[in-house]
Amino acid sequence: MLQFLRYLLFPFSLVYKGITSFRNLLFDFEILPSLDIPLPSIGVGNLTVGGTGKTPMIDYLIKMVSDKKTGVISRGYGRNTKGFIELNDHSNVKDVGDEPFMLQRKNKNIKVFVSENRVEGYKKAMECNSNLEFILFDDVFQHRYVKPKINVLLCDYDRPFYEDYVLPTGLLRESRSGAKRAEIVVVTKCPINLSIPRQNEIKEKIRKYSLEKTPIFFAHFKSESPQNQYNESLETGSKIVLISGLANNEGFRNTLQADFEILKHHEFKDHHDYSKTDIAQIISEFRDTYFVCTEKDFVKIEPFLGDDEIGKFFVSRQKVMFFDEVFFKKLILQSLGFTYLA
Repeated sequence: MLQFLRYLLFPFSLVYKGITSFRNLLFDFEILPSLDIPLPSIGVGNLTVGGTGKTPMIDYLIKMVSDKKTGVISRGYGRNTKGFIELNDHSNVKDVGDEPFMLQRKNKNIKVFVSENRVEGYKKAMECNSNLEFILFDDVFQHRYVKPKINVLLCDYDRPFYEDYVLPTGLLRESRSGAKRAEIVVVTKCPINLSIPRQNEIKEKIRKYSLEKTPIFFAHFKSESPQNQYNESLETGSKIVLISGLANNEGFRNTLQADFEILKHHEFKDHHDYSKTDIAQIISEFRDTYFVCTEKDFVKIEPFLGDDEIGKFFVSRQKVMFFDEVFFKKLILQSLGFTYLA
């Protein structure tokens, strides 16, 4: 049935592909303007709708240049506001979006801004903070009005763009050839034992669409031991209830099911706006167990938790682990003009 629907929607994909390809041509021929970002800057994005691991990658890059005055500019998906906002101690998740709020909360040494117009976002961020030394653009690959120094394209190992199709037949935001704009490609969520022959096979498939000399890296996501607000770790083998609102809820479950007994998984759509009723109902089902959620889910759940409940909620954090981390760091830092210290 699903395959039949794909065939049925294919004509619409051709129309969508034509529109996005024409738009890209307007940028390629400089009919539509792109602002070259003069500061050292990285844009992180993908060709696929959701779920490639942009937020963990942004967090990784923040920590990689922790000695620089860093600004992160995001659209702030799911927020109930418009325009430019600089996050501060009084910001709330509904006004700025779950991912920017989470990044600001866990990286107190950076500045985070939200703006659906990235050009305006960059200009206003610099007006407010002229001492910024490094800019990270979140989910900006198709937002071509800004041109970072380095575009990092993420490709999900389980849903590679080179096997996918343009919306609505598939999940691609534009044609596969958009990969040519990437300075670096990172294949995310790889198996930890991914072999060299398999890596080479994937590189060959990616290079059909990227530039021939584009560096391609591989990374897996390591789930750190879930912790609650009191820095207590969850004991392996514990019975847990999962809560997640992600583009790939199954992937989240897979990272935890080997170490814990999952009683139930409450799955919601990506960026779900939790309500007090949602959380009260989930807790009422399992009063004597632990709950595990992602970082970006927890910032929206926490306001609904009482003092006797917050200790039962544990956050599972994903850490990016590169197969060739030394080369990746060296390439990024030197390309930005920063000093690389081995």
